[in-house]
Amino acid sequence: MMRVAIVQEHVDPQRGGPETSTLQMARHLAALGLDVSVVCSATSSVSSEPRASGIAAPRGLEPAARLTIRQIQCGGASRVARTVRFVSEADQLCRLEDFDIVHAVTPCLSATVYQPRGGTYVETVARSVARARTPVGRLIKRIARRFNRRQRLLLLLERELLTGQDPPVVAAVSDYVRRQVESVFPRFPRERIRVVFNGVEIAPLPSDQAAAQRAALRKELGVAQGRPLVLFVAHNFKLKGLGELIRAGATPAGRQVDWLLAVAGRDDPRRHERQARRLRVGQRIKFVGTKYPVEALYAAAGVLAHPTWYDPCSRVVLEALACGLPVVTTRWNGAAEVMQAGRHGEVIGTPADAPALAAAIARCFDLELACACRADAAAMRERVSMARHARELKMVYEQVAGQ
Repeated sequence: MMRVAIVQEHVDPQRGGPETSTLQMARHLAALGLDVSVVCSATSSVSSEPRASGIAAPRGLEPAARLTIRQIQCGGASRVARTVRFVSEADQLCRLEDFDIVHAVTPCLSATVYQPRGGTYVETVARSVARARTPVGRLIKRIARRFNRRQRLLLLLERELLTGQDPPVVAAVSDYVRRQVESVFPRFPRERIRVVFNGVEIAPLPSDQAAAQRAALRKELGVAQGRPLVLFVAHNFKLKGLGELIRAGATPAGRQVDWLLAVAGRDDPRRHERQARRLRVGQRIKFVGTKYPVEALYAAAGVLAHPTWYDPCSRVVLEALACGLPVVTTRWNGAAEVMQAGRHGEVIGTPADAPALAAAIARCFDLELACACRADAAAMRERVSMARHARELKMVYEQVAGQ
């Protein structure tokens, strides 16, 4: 049986994004017959037991003999000290245990497969700086990033990992991430990059339940029958473009359609509530936090708006498409690679173009487009499934182990 270590400093299924993906991925790999160890910090809120972890085991997964959580004690007075300790201890553990594959999500120098689920650190910094509206603002952001010691550490670790004499195979979660690696590390061997497109686990509600949930949720939100409902789901409102989405609602195109916006996620809404009041669209926005299951939100909405400044491959977008919900997102999102314009939604150039964002949302309420997106949902679920993602990763592992 192939022994695989998946190294990621923080794994907490309640936080979403890459942290949820890693545990789902590990469970599916175990279901394929691999002996999987998830190596993470002891501060991670995760368990090998499906119920305790909050992530259901895929069908066919035998009890946890094939999946182990290996938590490392990482003391330290600062985040960077704790990360240094984790990377060092994880590297030592992986070398001592002689795994067949060391699959690093957090850069680890013993990695044989590197999967930057959050994209390269260079691109992460660049896209964060791009959010600033003025040259002075961008300069301030660049200076501030220099004082982020943990991020600088991870930048250096990633560079050392990918510029060494025997670099790992890179499993990019989208073609966007592949292009990042080729751009940032031009000497990295192209033949050592594989695109293993991201995967999600989502089961849309049965049609009768979906109709009931849609009616109940829209009634609770005060959405009149026939009024367009736009959904936004994120835990980092600024990075995912909520401010730009609110501005789009205040444009002539946004006011003409008069859609209501439901905002779901754990982030603090107060700054955006003030923005909405200032733009006189406060009555058109409902902040729902984490009150509703995301499947019910997908059933109730007419469009998912995800005008992100940066997403290597957004899980939210993939989930919405798998449920047959049209999406508006940006070219800075690797998930856009599975979208066909006019059939699955719209992809705009930049979140900052509020009129273009509002117009794209309006086009997505077209009945023909909505029907086409729903018709493609079943095929899309297989295309973006975590089960397919794990199968492709296993093939990469076999190639690496056979070298």
